[in-house]
Amino acid sequence: MADSDFLARSRDAGTEAVQRTQDALEQVLNQINRAAEQLGRASDDQTRQVQDFVQELLEKGRASSERLVESIDKELRAQIAIVRRDIEQLERRLTEATRGVAKKIPAKKTAAKKSPAKKTAAKKSPAKKTAAKKAPAKKAAAKKAAAKKSSTSTSTR
Repeated sequence: MADSDFLARSRDAGTEAVQRTQDALEQVLNQINRAAEQLGRASDDQTRQVQDFVQELLEKGRASSERLVESIDKELRAQIAIVRRDIEQLERRLTEATRGVAKKIPAKKTAAKKSPAKKTAAKKSPAKKTAAKKAPAKKAAAKKAAAKKSSTSTSTR
């Protein structure tokens, strides 16, 4: 009987040891599962944080692109407005210049009527001499105009 008590106690001790080992293993597995869940949650959190960060970067990039496009658009519109004003000024100048030329055209027509007589003279002499003759006449006309201006300016004082 002593042997059977010894065997029973040994069996009970072995069963208890196996049970404690199983309990310890279950605790370790539970801890591993909890740690895995925590890592999973942390991983999910980090994934969300990365996604949020990427989304924020994309939004900032879009906003920056929109500001850049608006800035370029504003600058282009300003430059186009300047060019448009310059063109309008040039058109006005051209219009004024053509009006001035149109007024001077009848005077040139009368000079053109006189020119056939000069052409016959020009045929007799080289063309360079006629050009030289015309230049002093223009200087004399300019001197007369300057004299008239100076006399009118002195008389108004």
